[in-house]
Amino acid sequence: MEQLFNVIDEPWICVMDKNCQIKEVSLRDTLLKSQDFIELAGETKAQDFAILRFLLALMYTIFYRYDLNGEKFDVRENKDLVMDNWEEMWKNKYIPSEPVERYFEEWRERFWLFDEKFPFYQSNSVNGKTKPVSTAKMIGTLFESNNKKRLFSERKDEGRNLSYSEAARWLLHLNCFDDIAAKAPTPKRPWVGHLGLIALKGENLFEMLMLNFLADCDVDNDVYDECPSWEQNNFQIKFNDLINVPKDQAALLSLISRRILLCRDSENIENVNGYYISGGNYFEDTEVFQEKMTLWSAYQEKKNSPFKFKPKRHNSEKKLWQEFGSITGANEKDSEKTKAPGVVQWLRKLYDAKILNRSYMAQLSTVAVIYDYGQLMTLPVIDTISDSLTFHAQLLGDLEKSWRERIQMEIEKCDKASYYVIKLYKDLQFASGRQDKDSKTSQSGEIDAKMRFYDEIDRPFRLWLEGLKPDENDNLNPDEYLAIIEKELKTIALRLGDSFVPQVGNNTIFGRAAKKDDSKNNKEKNKQSFESSAQALNFYRAMIRKIFDKAGEQI
Repeated sequence: MEQLFNVIDEPWICVMDKNCQIKEVSLRDTLLKSQDFIELAGETKAQDFAILRFLLALMYTIFYRYDLNGEKFDVRENKDLVMDNWEEMWKNKYIPSEPVERYFEEWRERFWLFDEKFPFYQSNSVNGKTKPVSTAKMIGTLFESNNKKRLFSERKDEGRNLSYSEAARWLLHLNCFDDIAAKAPTPKRPWVGHLGLIALKGENLFEMLMLNFLADCDVDNDVYDECPSWEQNNFQIKFNDLINVPKDQAALLSLISRRILLCRDSENIENVNGYYISGGNYFEDTEVFQEKMTLWSAYQEKKNSPFKFKPKRHNSEKKLWQEFGSITGANEKDSEKTKAPGVVQWLRKLYDAKILNRSYMAQLSTVAVIYDYGQLMTLPVIDTISDSLTFHAQLLGDLEKSWRERIQMEIEKCDKASYYVIKLYKDLQFASGRQDKDSKTSQSGEIDAKMRFYDEIDRPFRLWLEGLKPDENDNLNPDEYLAIIEKELKTIALRLGDSFVPQVGNNTIFGRAAKKDDSKNNKEKNKQSFESSAQALNFYRAMIRKIFDKAGEQI
């Protein structure tokens, strides 16, 4: 097979430049000109994360082998050099060309998208083992199965044939976020598909790469050999191979979760029209703390047993600021249940070491694909979600523990308020005669009511959190600062409750008879009472005022 499309030189990675124009650039330019680009800007945020993980695997590989002058060194003999080089790059605000070019020169043959021996991020061993799959299933904006076309699609049939550059992007995405529908054998869910992915953003792509490149994490764990997947022999491999968790970051970030081989159109070889696929490498998802780009969820195998951790997937019904406790480890009262993501711990380390200045703003970005767990045999991807959050890095410091706890307290108050939003919705539905108290038919309406509440408080809470800088608020009484957001939250919640009443009609004013179940007083057990919109709203308003107690009574 002729060698075609070397990703080192050919443009294929989508970036946004300083003029907010999106363009394709080569792998070399992505790294060496990263300071000139705002961010990765592919077709989806999930694709950007897949490419980010590949770029980070490169960063670990290169800078664990070469110094900034492009000279090889033994990290075992100079453990501090990796961190020293990181600090020097951060200070200079660019990635030096010498080590990057030396690495590309040495491993150039592993970066051909089409190659007889080592096709990039692919495996020739899968050729002929399965039937080829249409690229429509590979495209992360379609996720179209071979058996059924999308009724409403953004692409015509000819648009399902991919250029080499687009195929390269979706190749990395497929490796990270594929479903489990392939056969012979049925693959496991990709490791990245398990994660509540989180990354640090910066002012440009250079800062994003550096902030997620945890320079000394492998050295600290006595790991010195970075071995990314593209350097490994892809001939003698197994399908659905249960492996040990990779010890080094390069291998973990470039894990081959799928054996894939791209197919070209026989009539138009400039297009990719399909691919072969089978299961790749996988490992158990418990206590994989080598993974630095995920939220964590605590669980117990038995009562009173020690807590263990699994990746915590993002909830499509939650805003990212609702995960503040999981992001920062804010639940210090029960620290054994809380573990901050590795990238956030790294940011805290940089801040404490004064590598980041006192006013540095932490910018976080998250993404997740949503699988349909109602179809366990295939786990099709039905949606992609993403979010971002900004707050002062100072809040991560040890001295700001009390502020983290206060922020978490406000988030918990919002959660309590959302419970009463749902209760008000249900009470009004009952008063209008549309459903009984124990009815489950209005579950979607309850979710909509809750989401409406969170949508309305979302921007005020983000702005309040972003504006919180403990250095400048030393002379401010914490209760006074909390009162600022509570007044706004209270106003929004009360206004939302008032808006529900007209939606259920005027007959709710008179109410509806309901049996009163009072187990403490059997005489009253079957006595009827009347529940009206006025009663429901008065109770709701009382509870909202009680929750947001720092807001005062003037609202």
